[in-house]
Amino acid sequence: MAPAWSFRSVSLTTKCHNIKFALEKSVSCTSLTTGAASYTTITRPRTQLSKRRAETETAVLAAVERLLADGASFTELGVQRIAAAAGVARSTFYLCFQDKTDVLIRLTGTMKEELYAMGEKWRPSGPGGGAEGLAALYEAQLAYYRDRAPLLAAIAEVTAYDETLREESVRSIGRFAKRITSKLKEEQRAGRLSADLDPVIAGRVLAWSGEQVIARQVAIGNPKEDAKVARELADSQWFGTYRR
Repeated sequence: MAPAWSFRSVSLTTKCHNIKFALEKSVSCTSLTTGAASYTTITRPRTQLSKRRAETETAVLAAVERLLADGASFTELGVQRIAAAAGVARSTFYLCFQDKTDVLIRLTGTMKEELYAMGEKWRPSGPGGGAEGLAALYEAQLAYYRDRAPLLAAIAEVTAYDETLREESVRSIGRFAKRITSKLKEEQRAGRLSADLDPVIAGRVLAWSGEQVIARQVAIGNPKEDAKVARELADSQWFGTYRR
């Protein structure tokens, strides 16, 4: 007769096998029958994390704009002060941004995207086009920059010594130049613009000159003259290029 311990061993082995099979079956059934619920359980923490990250980024971006508007110099702003103004911990700041210049790059990107969207609506021909429409566009862009003058000053200040921000500014103005070039080519195909004009060079010149005039006007110009400056800029570009 076999020893009593051998029966207990077989019985224990059988029980373990049954438990393992039941667990595997349970996991398998859960994956098949409650896949949606399982997926929700897995992704919910990530969704919450993404939401918190977005809220932190928004708070930090708003805090920097607010501090600049209150007269703070960007070069003198420390991460600790920015984090405190945003109501987040310093360590949380670094989860979203590499450094304070990264914040400025994000703000610059947002500003340029909004300006690009404004300019995209204007067409040389059709409703809202022509010199009048271009003047209205530049006046609107001047007003937009006026509302963000401290941020514009900080961008100009940091661009002078930060290569990353400088590259971002070059990329942004290049995008504006390509859009203008595209519109000039459309005018050439329609026969409204001389075929002798080089649309690539002209697009670059118009983008550079427009950016500089608007930035200078906001920095040192009289706000009461914004409409006149916008009109002069539009006329010089319209009659000098679009209807040369």
